[in-house]
Order: sequence, then structure tokens, then C-alpha cells
Amino acid sequence: MAANEHSLAFEERGSYLNHLYPLVKLGWVVLVAIGLFVYRTPRSGAIMFFAILLLALIGGRIPFRHILDSSRLILGLGLVLMVFHFFADPGQVVFNIGPLALTNTGLLQGPIFFFRLSVVVLASFLLIWTTDARDLMVSLAKAGMPYRIAFTVFLALRFLPLIQREVDAVHDAHAIRGQAAHSSLMHRFKLWQRYVFTVLVNGLRKAETTATSLDCRAFGYAETRTYLKEVFFKKVDVLLILATLLLSAALIVWERAF
Repeated sequence: MAANEHSLAFEERGSYLNHLYPLVKLGWVVLVAIGLFVYRTPRSGAIMFFAILLLALIGGRIPFRHILDSSRLILGLGLVLMVFHFFADPGQVVFNIGPLALTNTGLLQGPIFFFRLSVVVLASFLLIWTTDARDLMVSLAKAGMPYRIAFTVFLALRFLPLIQREVDAVHDAHAIRGQAAHSSLMHRFKLWQRYVFTVLVNGLRKAETTATSLDCRAFGYAETRTYLKEVFFKKVDVLLILATLLLSAALIVWERAF
């Protein structure tokens, strides 16, 4: 299969992140997100962005091309958001581009919002790439979450690559008919409407099939359940949390000092 068919799917690579306890990685994503809303300068967001990118390449053994293909749309949205803040935020006008005024506040806030979006999405993708959804479900249940809710989380992660595969299939079908390439913006918008409709219909079919399958297996009948594969927490797993805390604290102190 093509690489893009697996860009939001878990793959066992034998990496450091593959062997981390799933809840530690989930807590790490939350910690990264909180830190981004504390930082006051884009410099801290940029450092965190490259730190997570390095973690993905080395700690997760994720190929750079794989990261780029998966994050291209989000990075594009981040750039649009950054440019919007350049001109939308009030402040002292730096220079004018026609009727648009670029402000000093926008030049500061634009990159901050870009890194907030990009870093959170990249960290979330890293969680998906390196975590088996079944392991995350088991760890959530062991932490006290009702296994029915934990299974819902599992299904959400399980359906992500399936939905992407549906989009790729529809795109390839249009490309074969010569309708996807070199088309106008309006035509591309109509194509995306068809993508959404097809994915929605197929998603409803999969949800109905899954619900029927669960009913046939009497899912939810018992208060507790057992798991074929267990996951275990190791003390060394908290090193990722501690390293992120130290980095975030250093960035905050650096911002306040300079």
C-alpha cells in the first residue's frame, strides 16, 4: 500500500516511544498543549516544535517524509492562521499592503498561534503513530475509566486511518476520471463535498456494522472484562514527562529573563 494510506495509523517500529506506557504519552500530549498556552513568545513554540520533531525522528523512528505528508494540511492551516493574525490583531502599524495593515502585535501573535496549532497536532500525531489503540484502551480501563468509554476511544483511533483510506480511494477514483487534477478552485470545492458525503455514508455503515457486531458479542453485559494483551507501567516511562517539564520550565524562565 502507498505510504499515505498509513499516515495516521499505528506502526510497530521497535522505538523508544513504542514501548512507553500509553497513558504517559497521553499525559505528555496534554502537558505539551498546556505549555504552549503559557509561552509568551514564538521562540519558545519554535523550540518545542523542533524538540518534538526530533523526538519523532529519533525516539519514534518516524521517517521525515511520513511526518511531512501527514502534517502538510495542518501546517498550511497554521500558516493561514498566522497570516490572518498579522493583519487582524490591533497594534502599531508596521507597514501597509493595500488596504491591509500589518501590526507589531500581529507579527508577535501570528507565529505564536502557528506553533500552538502545529505543535499540538504534531504531538497528537506522534501519540497515534507510536501507540497501539488497544494498549491505550487497556491502560485507560486500568486507570479506572469504564471499559465502554475506553472502547469508544479505541474506535475513534481505529477509524482514523480507515477514514483517511476512504478519502484516498475517492481521490484516486476522481483522478482516474481526470476530475481531480488541474481543476478550478470551485471544482475542487465540489470534489471535497463529494469526499465528505462519501466518507460520512461509509462511516455510518461501518458504525452500524460495528454496533451489530458488539450486540452479537454481548458487549457491555459484564461489569468488568479481561484482556488478551496486558500493558504495564514502568518507572522509567516518566522520563519523558520529566524532560518535557524541565524544557517547559527552562523556556518560561528564559522568556521572563530576556
